[in-house]
Amino acid sequence: MLDFLHHLFGAVCGQNPDHTWAPGGLLLPCCQRCLGLYAGAGMAALLHLWLRPPLTGRFLQAHGGFLLLMAPFGFHWLPQGPVLRTITGLLFGFGIFTFLWLPMSRRFADLASSRARPIHPCATYAIGLGLAAGLVPLLAACGGRGTAYALSGLVCFGLAALAVVICGNAVLALSGVVQWVRRASQLRHQQ
Repeated sequence: MLDFLHHLFGAVCGQNPDHTWAPGGLLLPCCQRCLGLYAGAGMAALLHLWLRPPLTGRFLQAHGGFLLLMAPFGFHWLPQGPVLRTITGLLFGFGIFTFLWLPMSRRFADLASSRARPIHPCATYAIGLGLAAGLVPLLAACGGRGTAYALSGLVCFGLAALAVVICGNAVLALSGVVQWVRRASQLRHQQ
């Protein structure tokens, strides 16, 4: 199974063995930063679906900051080790999922409105983000073989979550283009 995942993630990750966690002696299918990115995207997907935090103001500014934070760390302008690579990747994963989820969240608002919302969704979301930022590197550094499989599953879930929101955004964009063409056609026929 891990061999397949190494091949799959080889298309999107450099898989530098010096920058890859090996819990229980099993090399994970992606580097430390990609582990953070996909784990962050997966955790963000779960938290967005469960908590439905309001995607406005400071919440979006914080996630925009997570995206900007990747520049100095992604371009290696600042010294960093395995834990910092994983955490910056995780924050980037939270940021990228949030902004990709933004157009789709409006479509799901009606479906989710019947469910009770947690009392403080943003605070609970922040706690979830903090736990993920602490636990993912800790488990990667100290875990055994079971942890390697669990983290591999989490990165697969994160990759799938990103694929779903990217495809969903493509469908929404195509739908918008079709509606625009229909309106333009109707306007021409009215003239």
